[in-house]
Amino acid sequence: MDMAIIDTAFSMLHVLFAGIWAGTTVFYAWRIHPLLSDGDIGVTSAMSITTGLRWLTRIGAVVFVATGGHMAATGYPDGALFSTSTGHAVLGMLALWLIVTGLLEASIGRIQDALGNGKIQTAGRENQTLIRIAATFSVVLLLLGGYLARPLV
Repeated sequence: MDMAIIDTAFSMLHVLFAGIWAGTTVFYAWRIHPLLSDGDIGVTSAMSITTGLRWLTRIGAVVFVATGGHMAATGYPDGALFSTSTGHAVLGMLALWLIVTGLLEASIGRIQDALGNGKIQTAGRENQTLIRIAATFSVVLLLLGGYLARPLV
């Protein structure tokens, strides 16, 4: 199989999954999480939604490591990852991805613990900042991805 086809497939899968994951994170922070803070969602629904976001995040970890690792290894030879502006953007994305993943894992764990104790509003209010930061950084990840798709420099 032609290497260009493999590279294109990895890139497409990476971007597709990134859009789904980031979009889900932003939508959760914007429309779903406030329902927790206001007590306008039931425990069962909230547990189901947060479990779905957690699994999407975990599946994303596998997809991003495989596809991003391939793209970094093939697209940045001879230390270019550490010596070019696009390489620095990739490293920035890696750091932001780790932060967003950590924020989501931590906040979802705390949310589900509170929900398990029947504390719906507590689950929302105590994790609102972490969820908003995760959503904001998700948007920054997409913006960096756009930069990498069409570098300015």
